[in-house]
Formats: sequence, C-alpha cells, structure tokens
Amino acid sequence: MKKSKVWRVKGFEGSFSDEELIELIRNGELKPDYAITTREMKKWIRLKDSIYQYYLRSEENETIQ
Repeated sequence: MKKSKVWRVKGFEGSFSDEELIELIRNGELKPDYAITTREMKKWIRLKDSIYQYYLRSEENETIQ
C-alpha cells in the first residue's frame, strides 16, 4: 500500500506521510512550534496545537517503573 504524502512542514522541502511526520517528531527533528498544513487546510497549524501533540509528549507518556 502506497503511503499518502499529504503533510507539508513550514521550512522543509517536500511532503510527508503521517508515518514520516511522526518519525520526524519522535526523532526530535520537528519541534512544538513548527507549523504543518495539508492541501485541504487554509492555514498553518503548530504541531503543539495539532493531533500530533501526542507524539511530542511521548516520553511523558511512557510507563513508570
């Protein structure tokens, strides 16, 4: 199955799939104030204000041992 590259990141070349965007966030390459958009969106939205904010906090959501 081909991954749909729908996301653009302000300041980055090209488009990204959901999986690629999540990987960039987890690797620390995208920060909370970076803006994303799709063709259907009329505005840019910050990662920390998007559904992807969950992945910005992945370390906080880890299981406590």
